[in-house]
Amino acid sequence: MKKIYTILIFSLIAISVKATPIDSAKTLYDNGKFAEALPIFKELLAQTPNDASLNYWVGTCLYETGNQIESKSHLLSAHDNGENIESSRYLAYIATKEYQFDDADKFISSYKTSLTKAGKEIPTDIEKLSAQIMSARNMLDRVENIQIIDSINVDSKTFFEYYRLSSDMGTLNPSSKLPDEFSAANQSVVFIPESKTRMVWAMNDSTNKSFLVSSSMLSDGSWESPQKLSEILNDGGNANYPYITPDGVTLYFANDGNNSIGGYDIFISRFDEDGYLQPLNLGMPYNSPCNDYMLVIDEITGIGWWATDRNNIEGKVTIYMFIPAETRVNHQADSPNIINFAKINAIKDTWPENADYSKILGQLNELNVSESSNITYHFTLNLSNGKIYNSLSDFKNPEAANAMQEYLDAVNATDQKEQSLNALRLKYAGGDKSVANQILNLEKQILNEKKELIRLQNIAISLECK
Repeated sequence: MKKIYTILIFSLIAISVKATPIDSAKTLYDNGKFAEALPIFKELLAQTPNDASLNYWVGTCLYETGNQIESKSHLLSAHDNGENIESSRYLAYIATKEYQFDDADKFISSYKTSLTKAGKEIPTDIEKLSAQIMSARNMLDRVENIQIIDSINVDSKTFFEYYRLSSDMGTLNPSSKLPDEFSAANQSVVFIPESKTRMVWAMNDSTNKSFLVSSSMLSDGSWESPQKLSEILNDGGNANYPYITPDGVTLYFANDGNNSIGGYDIFISRFDEDGYLQPLNLGMPYNSPCNDYMLVIDEITGIGWWATDRNNIEGKVTIYMFIPAETRVNHQADSPNIINFAKINAIKDTWPENADYSKILGQLNELNVSESSNITYHFTLNLSNGKIYNSLSDFKNPEAANAMQEYLDAVNATDQKEQSLNALRLKYAGGDKSVANQILNLEKQILNEKKELIRLQNIAISLECK
């Protein structure tokens, strides 16, 4: 009897231990700790690859941690094996971001049908997604033909520091530039024109919605209380990232309201005697189902800038530099490459034959740091002596500063390759298996370069601390 009891105890312990990983992962998942839950779910899925629920959990964890490409196959497996209610919702968002709008509509229809059968209400975000898909589909008929001369991937929190603007265009500044008594919305960028007697930025109202405000300098050097630019600029959402052209008439800004196709979209409005006019969405390729914002046109250099997170690089955004046209010219709506143009799969696809941008880029590089917006290399570097550096100006040793510059340049080069890798993965996920070797080779290159980045950073630290 004692032997049977002992066996029973060990059996219960074994069952308890076996149940622990899934319970732990579910708890993490329910608390929104997707990155921590993911490896546990992955390990369990390796034991039962066709389990619909585990595929759903792995897929959603991947999606929520920014790995949209890898999440798709797991969510499709979950969907096809019966776990199709919430997996349909995620797949609708993924299809939208891939510009597969017909597939997105099918997943939305499946999601709504499943909810109706289960007696559940249809969430408002799904109705909004349906409207965004309709708008995005219409935008594909009028994708502007622009020349994108370059792009860089930079830290999302300090992206505006990488815009090189002529002094006549004003400056882009962090919210710390505001007087202490003024508040700012999260991630707001403060635009200050050349005169330095005005500031434009975004504040939050009592409902936590952000709206654009302006303050002018008074005769005694103080600043007037912030004044809202216009109610018309919000359109049911958040307004942010303003830029006003030197003539004071044209306003570019971002909004995630009713006329956005997903996240922030870039809009244009003009000011006349009656105030700001109804904003217009700039359409594609400036806007995407992701966040697009902070469009600036430098009339001196003839270069435009805008930022986007459409390339899905964790903690980074892509800044595109383009040549603004006086008159809008769109691609042919029936072009077989229209989606590639809208998504900006490759900036070289936007170049005319024999394009040469060396003169323009040279002019851009000749801008003095004092003439540009806030050209600093912002980073966090922990030195072995306990000090923390945040910019190249913190270095005391010129050799160390040069070494750090080399490291930062290498980081940018690696970021560019990661962007190319993401584009190839998208092609592979879309059925183009011919890019498999390119993906493997690029993954190896990036892995080796990341090892080299560690070495370069250590050199800079050693030189500074010696």
